[in-house]
Amino acid sequence: MSERRVIRVLPENVANQIAAGEVVERPASVVKELVENALDAGATRIDVSVEGGGSKCVEVGDNGCGMAREDALACLERQATSKIATVGDIDRIATFGFRGEAIPSIASVSRFALLTRAREDDAATSLTVVGGTLDWVGEAARPVGTTVTVRDLFFNVPARRKFLRAAATELARIRQTLIAIALANPALAFRLRADGRDLFSLPEGDTLADRVRALLGEGVSDALLPLDFTREGVAVHGFLSKPDFTRAGSPEQYVFVNRRPATAAQIQYALREAWPVRDRRPIAILFVDLPPEEVDVNVHPAKREVRFRHGDRVIRAVQASVALALGGGDDVSAPPASPPPGPSPLPPIGALPTPQAPKPKQAALPFAPPATLAPYPVLRDPPIVTPPIDDLPPPGPPPPPMELPTAATLPWKWLRVADILESGYWLVVTDQGYVTVDAKAALERIFYERLAHSGDAPASQPLLIPETLRLPLADAERVVRFLPALCACGFGVSALANDTFLVDALPVALAELPPKEILADLAAELDQPVPRKGLDAWRREVVARAAAQAASRAFRVPTKQAVETLMGQLAHCELPYATPRGRPVMILTTYRELDRRFRRV
Repeated sequence: MSERRVIRVLPENVANQIAAGEVVERPASVVKELVENALDAGATRIDVSVEGGGSKCVEVGDNGCGMAREDALACLERQATSKIATVGDIDRIATFGFRGEAIPSIASVSRFALLTRAREDDAATSLTVVGGTLDWVGEAARPVGTTVTVRDLFFNVPARRKFLRAAATELARIRQTLIAIALANPALAFRLRADGRDLFSLPEGDTLADRVRALLGEGVSDALLPLDFTREGVAVHGFLSKPDFTRAGSPEQYVFVNRRPATAAQIQYALREAWPVRDRRPIAILFVDLPPEEVDVNVHPAKREVRFRHGDRVIRAVQASVALALGGGDDVSAPPASPPPGPSPLPPIGALPTPQAPKPKQAALPFAPPATLAPYPVLRDPPIVTPPIDDLPPPGPPPPPMELPTAATLPWKWLRVADILESGYWLVVTDQGYVTVDAKAALERIFYERLAHSGDAPASQPLLIPETLRLPLADAERVVRFLPALCACGFGVSALANDTFLVDALPVALAELPPKEILADLAAELDQPVPRKGLDAWRREVVARAAAQAASRAFRVPTKQAVETLMGQLAHCELPYATPRGRPVMILTTYRELDRRFRRV
């Protein structure tokens, strides 16, 4: 038997770097951990300053209780914490930090400096750590509180550093992280500086409504409904956007469990099921409070996810709070409410506009954004009632099929609209079989080709009255980054301030849609890094996203005549079978496939 030892204890610096891989993913993780430490220290003002998207430097200063010299040295050790002492404390965690891994993990992958002073001390303690090794300890001058400076993140782990994104992307994540924490603590003062300029400075003593207005903008703030509900020991409060102010993509949804920014599958499920508008998502600032022993915050190393002991109670409380805010009562087990009357039939769509020759006034599109719901009932699918066979009217002759021109890209010679389903699908009969069409995907393809074929001189429709739009800071920065691409697509957008824009023109294909809503939707969707292929790649990305937002905004249940017109327009598209982002537009079930499935052959 070999005497060679295989199992070994890892050196402390290696163990810390492994822990850093779980706790410190990017500069935003550093900001989160340090700011949460400041909150646990009782700080009422927190200043965050970053350089180079946080990869060069992150500095967090606070006016909390500070640390004595012994505690400053002890916090560099793994599992060193003042938050818990016994295993039982884990079941009743009321602080943000408790693992004792954040400081040693951060210090092991950076050039780390700590300056802290407790109230009872005459001088502050200053220490530096380089790559996990204590380099210097001494005294310095500082008011009561703590300042942590983290430079050259991942300088000694190049494999991790190369996975960091561009500075603008990392800065956006830092800002989103601090926005969530600032919303959870509206009475505290926060300031964020990036490369020498203030991104926001929030005073002490704000209410939640003040903080929402300052961070998300007046346009968002004015469209929010208050939430305030308690059931079975679960309290839900905050704000929820009205059903006519939603997003098709990933909107601002901030969820806090016992004031901790976190995610939970039960809360997302409850919010999705209680929301009345399909395919649209609300803006939400949702606080869920319950006894600490009912929540497990120790699920994720970075404490991003939580788990509930009684998840069904949380689901019921969230659903009831949403229903109450929308005017549908708080009884989530009540029988389904009668659905509102459907939209009126729509006139047929005209031919595609010619991009090179925009008209002074574009004809109204038959697909318009849904009307405002007032009050906001919780919609449910109506029960399906099947009449007796004897009561069915005799079938009439089918309408004549629509002949497709030989230049059409669809392979069928003719088509006839068989049915329009409320779920957003069209059933179309062709000479080759039945085609199921996703209505929104079809509109997205049509809108995309209207925009994409605008050429070097994009077709714009000037607005009779230009509109001013104020966006959340994150969305505003995305619009600024994509401003050349937006203008190349026919948008007339100019920046008036850091978060305020003037919209004076829209692409002809989108001319009848609400300018504020389409640009706000588009800004919320532009969250991907900028392609490095020049303006053409930018433009394709913006066009695809604009088409998706326009299709979502414009969708309504049309008449069969309008569907036939749309199918004719789809037949002239270059790629009618998929959306610009790869989602199928239609699925063909051939007659031969039907025969095979019904065993006729």
